[in-house]
Amino acid sequence: MRRYWIGLTLLNMIIFLSACANAREFKVMDTWVKPAVKGGNSAVYFIISNATDNKDTLKSIETKVASSAKIQQSSKGENGAIFTQILESVPIPAQQEVIFKPDKLDVLLIELKQELKAGDTIEMVLNFEIAGSIIIQAPVKDHY
Repeated sequence: MRRYWIGLTLLNMIIFLSACANAREFKVMDTWVKPAVKGGNSAVYFIISNATDNKDTLKSIETKVASSAKIQQSSKGENGAIFTQILESVPIPAQQEVIFKPDKLDVLLIELKQELKAGDTIEMVLNFEIAGSIIIQAPVKDHY
């Protein structure tokens, strides 16, 4: 009976440690959001680090602080004008980082339900094809 419990304990430890290792391989970090007034729009920035051997895809974003959240890509035209495009998803290549940063790629928060002031923190859920749902906390910062 003692061998049974030792074996069961070791098995649980192996499962737990492998889950912890996998969680560290795919992560979202350096999150922040721009301040904005209630009813306005804002943008969220972060880095997705995929240290796994599998590509993934960011499919959608959920938050309670805005009517909707969309993935937005920005690019500069030949005349210097900024063009934006809403994306349905973002591929996350294996062994790479995807950086959401101003004037490049962001999560657009549309019709804020509350004011976002420096020092506040918002919660969002990023939904990935393989990694599943990842909850992030994004502090509101008034600078880049």
